[in-house]
Amino acid sequence: MGRRKVTHQLISDNSTRRVTFRKRKDGLLKKLKELTILCGLPACAIIYSEYKEGPELWPNRNEVRSLLNRLSDLPVEKQTKYKMNQNDLMNRMVQDAEKRLEKVQFHKRSMDLGLMTMYTDLITDADYSEELKKAGEMVEKRFKAIKERVKAVKAGTSIIKRD
Repeated sequence: MGRRKVTHQLISDNSTRRVTFRKRKDGLLKKLKELTILCGLPACAIIYSEYKEGPELWPNRNEVRSLLNRLSDLPVEKQTKYKMNQNDLMNRMVQDAEKRLEKVQFHKRSMDLGLMTMYTDLITDADYSEELKKAGEMVEKRFKAIKERVKAVKAGTSIIKRD
C-alpha cells in the first residue's frame, strides 16, 4: 500500500505534530540501528525536541560521548571534509552539471565529425583544421584511457572508470 504525498510544512495541530515526530524519530533510529548492524560502523544520534527536557541520545550517553571525542580528535580538515552548506551543495550540483554537459558536447562533436567525414570530402578548399584538431584530441584521450586500462589489467589491479 502506497503512502500519500506529504507537503513539507509545519503541522499546525500540536497532537498530530507530536505523533508525527515520534513516528519519524522511531523510523530514523531504526534505520540508524540497521546501518550500524549491517555495515559494522559506529553511529550515534542526538535529538533535541520541544517534547523532552534536554537531548535524547542514541544508543546511550557513553557511546555518543566516545564518538564525539573520536570526531574531535580528528584534524579539522577531516572533521569538515563532508560538511556542506547550501552554497557548497549548489556549487557541487553546478560542477556535476558542467561535467555532464562536457560529456554531451564531447559526444556531439564526435558525432558531428563522423557525419562530416561521411558526407563531405576533406580534400576540398574548406578549412577543417579546428574540427580535425578536436578529433585528434579526442583520439588522444581515448588512446590514453585504453593504455591505462591495459596497464591496470597487466598489473592485476582493479580498473577504475573515470568520468
